Amino acid sequence: MRNLKLQRLLISSDLEKGARIVQFHDRRTVIFGENDTGKSCLIKSIYAAFGADAYKTNDSWNALKANLLVEFTVNDVPYRILRSGSFFALFDGHGHAIWSGSGIISGIGPQLAQLLDFKLTLSDRQGNQVVPPPAFCFLPFYVDQDIGWLRSWASFAGLGQFENPKRDVAYFHAGLRPNEYYIAKAAKFDADRVIDDLKVDRRALNRAAVRLKSGRGPAKFDLMPEAFASRIDALLSECQAVQDKRDQVQRGLADLHSRRAALLEQSAIAGNALAELDADYEFIRKTADTEIICPTCGTAHSNDFANKFGLISDAETCRGFLLEVRQDLNKVDDEISLERTKLESLTESVDRINAILNEQRGELKFRDLIEGESERMVDDAIAAEQSDINTKIGEQDARSDEALATMKSFEDKKFQKAIKDRYLQHMKQFVMELQVPGLSEKSYKQIDCAINETGSDLPRALLAYYYAFVNTMRGSSASVLCPLVVDSPVQQDQDPANATRMIEFALERVPEGMQLILGSVSLHGAAYDGYSIKIEGKRSLLGADAYDEVAGVMKPYYDALIRPQTSP
Repeated sequence: MRNLKLQRLLISSDLEKGARIVQFHDRRTVIFGENDTGKSCLIKSIYAAFGADAYKTNDSWNALKANLLVEFTVNDVPYRILRSGSFFALFDGHGHAIWSGSGIISGIGPQLAQLLDFKLTLSDRQGNQVVPPPAFCFLPFYVDQDIGWLRSWASFAGLGQFENPKRDVAYFHAGLRPNEYYIAKAAKFDADRVIDDLKVDRRALNRAAVRLKSGRGPAKFDLMPEAFASRIDALLSECQAVQDKRDQVQRGLADLHSRRAALLEQSAIAGNALAELDADYEFIRKTADTEIICPTCGTAHSNDFANKFGLISDAETCRGFLLEVRQDLNKVDDEISLERTKLESLTESVDRINAILNEQRGELKFRDLIEGESERMVDDAIAAEQSDINTKIGEQDARSDEALATMKSFEDKKFQKAIKDRYLQHMKQFVMELQVPGLSEKSYKQIDCAINETGSDLPRALLAYYYAFVNTMRGSSASVLCPLVVDSPVQQDQDPANATRMIEFALERVPEGMQLILGSVSLHGAAYDGYSIKIEGKRSLLGADAYDEVAGVMKPYYDALIRPQTSP
């Protein structure tokens, strides 16, 4: 079992220019504060730093956009976690960045799951098995003052993203279905998914095989390739020769067609130019003006013999080029015709190949042999693929069965009975200590029960349940052990005796090795060993006097994220 312990929480708001440093005792820390002093905002910030936001947070507190830094240990190994809005960063004890990024579900969540060995998986709305966000890891360890004293397993926001997760979460944390169960469950889910995909492939392959066989005639022979050995060699040689010739002719034809296309383009350009020159000559020949203004650029040109002669010369040059191009086209067309004749002559080789294919040995044609061999090769390929798919399905079936056997081992009644009996024993004892006489055993017998009580009895019944559950965890679960954060247990106008009883119970019944962080207006006369943090004054959680100190502590962590990474 991994044990997470908090060392220090630093809160800073750049908007308010205020900050606070909270040092946690290894065993017990009590946070005192009247209403509206910010006590609950501080408490909510503890697990919020890990990406587990409380069920409800104050709007004015959210507006401060506080940055959070928590120094903590896991099995005495130090770590740091930084949160700024939706950005998170995880560091080792020396301030070296381990990971940084945005978001919870696909961001900090998987990082913390790996660090805390949290392998619970839940089915999301699409039916996929996924590791839930950090709130589900910390769920047994936080009681929010706004909702935690009204119903159990509800103190964090965002729990509704999974349908009915309560049983799985409770069974995981209690040790009824530990990490091994969910590792096996994930393996079974993956194996079953692979099996489903393979079965789809097998059905498609079977349909293809049926279609191929349905279009065939009856087999005419048993394959005897030795009877056609010499003719097979001849056929292969002939095929290669024909292919080489066809490739050569086709390459030549491609080059000729490219040349022909270029000549056609040159011919079209020259033809257009000639037509324009002839039109210009006719225009200046017929006009009587001595000067002609260009309609495009406005330049004046003399309508004299020199210009007329120049147009005639240009037209003749263009006409000569056009004739040369057309002559080249005729040559290329002749070459193309010749190459096409060569290509057509290859038909004779094709006929010879067909003659070989139609050659008979008795009633058996060589074509039948080739077709039969092709069909046999296709059948063999399909059969091999079918066999491979069946083998893979068998392997995945074995994997699924093995995982199911592991899962069933944790469903064993004898295995579960010891844990459930331990829970029930704790629950009976705590119900008596907190004096909830109206709470029947039947209502809390199930470890994932919903506590049904009213009035001042409800908070005491829920307190008994929370502590019964974490004490059960301590004795049976391999789940991570986290600090128990309890915010304001004295609810529903408890009388003085019950108020004292609840505080004393909360302080003394914490499992061995678990940290307690308790928020309350007063201890109601109860005594304890540990730290006390008192918040005085309305909305006075953050102070200007601590701002520079906290900024100095946080700065190296921000610097570690933006400095260039160097290769080891």
